[in-house]
Amino acid sequence: MNAVTPASQEFVPRRVCAHCERPSSVCVCASLSPLKTRTRVVILQHPRESDVPINTARLAELQLEGAELHVGIRLGEVPALRARLDDAHAPPILLYPGEGARDLAEAPPSGPVTLVVLDGTWWQAKKLFQYNPELLRLPRYGLSPSAPSRYRIRREPALHCISTIEAIGEALALLEPGGFDREALLKPFDAMVEHQLHYAEQRNARRHLAFRDRARKPRLPRQLAERAADLVVGYGEANAWPRGSELGIDAELVQWVAERISTGERFEALLAPRRALSPSFTAHTRVPAEVVLAGEDIGEFRRRWLAFSRPGDLLAGWGHYAADRLVAEGFEVPERIDLRELARRQLRKKTGEVSACARELGATLPEPWARGRAGERLTAAVAVTRALLTAAGYTSE
Repeated sequence: MNAVTPASQEFVPRRVCAHCERPSSVCVCASLSPLKTRTRVVILQHPRESDVPINTARLAELQLEGAELHVGIRLGEVPALRARLDDAHAPPILLYPGEGARDLAEAPPSGPVTLVVLDGTWWQAKKLFQYNPELLRLPRYGLSPSAPSRYRIRREPALHCISTIEAIGEALALLEPGGFDREALLKPFDAMVEHQLHYAEQRNARRHLAFRDRARKPRLPRQLAERAADLVVGYGEANAWPRGSELGIDAELVQWVAERISTGERFEALLAPRRALSPSFTAHTRVPAEVVLAGEDIGEFRRRWLAFSRPGDLLAGWGHYAADRLVAEGFEVPERIDLRELARRQLRKKTGEVSACARELGATLPEPWARGRAGERLTAAVAVTRALLTAAGYTSE
């Protein structure tokens, strides 16, 4: 790229570092560290992202030994990446969040893997995912970031969103058996961010400043305190097969637990699965297979749940996935509210997983009364709800 000097109209070459491909004045090569990993990292980058000066995928490629950065939209354009999907010694997994993605922290794959990462804006990454059927068939994992994004020079679409290099660092910290130096990976990223912030400050470019400088929404909606008597906190587990497999179309609800905030009434149901259990079911839910196989049928569950429910209930959940499983089973779900979003507004930062959020809000977690992971998460979600009500000034008297 050339810059024009207004006085002379002569072209002045802009010096760019040949290694990190950033302007020499903001070169980050001094912060780069060679990092060896068992996990092979393969990045598919949207072509529009490859020309962006602030390219965090490039920083990851420069540091991770064996990492590969491929540019394209369809895998047919990048045969070298397609070949990596057939690696039997390090089978591929896809890092892409959303419904159906497993939590990498809770159920990481065993053995070495090839970590496939999509790089671009969230819209671009979605297109890469949709345009490549080969990716749809891969085991898919999501992350619950351990800390807020350090990407203070760009506004992410949601607080759980982090940059590509941060996501890779989070994933490797979970996948590498001997641990991974995430801070070393992020050192050039931090340097790049500081350079950009300094540039913005020098030019008073407020549009580049951090998310925290935006006008803040009210911390808690009045609805939570006003509807406290109607609040029912619910959580469910599903029998979910990998997407792309014969049984991977829809996840079926097999466990549902709930607690009414105003009275402490509790509900628990284990539903007999209507199809074969997923191989990862027991590890994921921490409920023995024989227990759920002996569960009640969907008709009995419907009768009991309708008896527990009341007209005007407000169903609170940690996200909407569990309640969506109820809808998929043909249930009419009452008005819903997302505890994770309310907690994010209260804390003014990312919430992390539900138990960590409860502790962050100052809540004490009692022993779970329901089975498995669902019991633990419901207990934490109830604690979050009570902490938010206290913050909203609600008292039960």
